[in-house]
Amino acid sequence: MPKKLHPKLSKWIHWLEVIKDEVQELVIAKDMFQQVQKMIEDNPLLHRPSLFYRHFSNTYVSHVVIGLRRQIKGGDQSISMSRLFEEMIKTPEVLTRAYFVKLYEDSSIPELADDDFNEFADPGTRHINPALVMADLARLRAAAGRCEEFADKRVAHRDKGELKALPTYNDVHVCIDLLNGLYSRYYLLFHAGSMKTLLPVYQNDWKAVFRVPWIPPVKHNG
Repeated sequence: MPKKLHPKLSKWIHWLEVIKDEVQELVIAKDMFQQVQKMIEDNPLLHRPSLFYRHFSNTYVSHVVIGLRRQIKGGDQSISMSRLFEEMIKTPEVLTRAYFVKLYEDSSIPELADDDFNEFADPGTRHINPALVMADLARLRAAAGRCEEFADKRVAHRDKGELKALPTYNDVHVCIDLLNGLYSRYYLLFHAGSMKTLLPVYQNDWKAVFRVPWIPPVKHNG
């Protein structure tokens, strides 16, 4: 990475790391929720009404819609993907082709630097094209609309106003997938690194807890 960075660029790089942790938490939550749902679906013994299923679903939805809301909200004190994009749109000259090409100097494919930068800029221009960032911001806001309203009116607090529409699981999951993809896209811009997803390779068998009885059988005396 170039030694001397524009102060705003240094700040954006820090923000991206914070955003990574937040978005990765959502990606993991979605993956685990879907895998638990599949376990229930595949086991006929679990196909019976249970208050636990409602609790599990409500807890998941509350957790992820608040997490999605954090990435949509702006404000001077917040760090979010939305605010990062807003700053990049206002000051695109901070993120230059020269900075990006410098990141490729020690790579095995330095000749790809200009072409890769052209995903964020017009060919031959000195800095990113704010219209491309604006398009990503618009996609994010459009995808998150129902989730943001639900988080504002029903999770962060109970608003007396009615919801236009309840978000579906699909609405939530589309938005998480979009955040995952946008992070990967901008990781390339800031670090010249290629990645496809923030979903990690789990280092332990988190499903092991489901393979043992949670409530031991009652032992009867005599």
